[in-house]
Amino acid sequence: MALDIIKDIVEAEARADEMIKNAEAQAASLKSEAEKKGEAIIAEALQKSKADLNEISKTAIEESKAETDKIAKQAETDCGKVRQEASAKMDRAVEAVIGKVVGINGNS
Repeated sequence: MALDIIKDIVEAEARADEMIKNAEAQAASLKSEAEKKGEAIIAEALQKSKADLNEISKTAIEESKAETDKIAKQAETDCGKVRQEASAKMDRAVEAVIGKVVGINGNS
């Protein structure tokens, strides 16, 4: 009778050990699965952030294009005015240089 009780206790302990091992394995599996899901969520968030950043940048560039075109046109107009003014003053500048080098009466 005592032998049967001891045998039952040993079997119960063996079953308990097996249940603990199974629970530990299941916990490790769940942990690994959760880590993989977490990494996938982070990777997806990073990819979405990059896509959003690219879209925002593209929109900003498109929105600023009109203003940059306006500035470029104004710069081109201003440069044209400076060229015209320089061209108009060129004859007087050449005459002044010739006058200084050659002399007022044409004597060097």
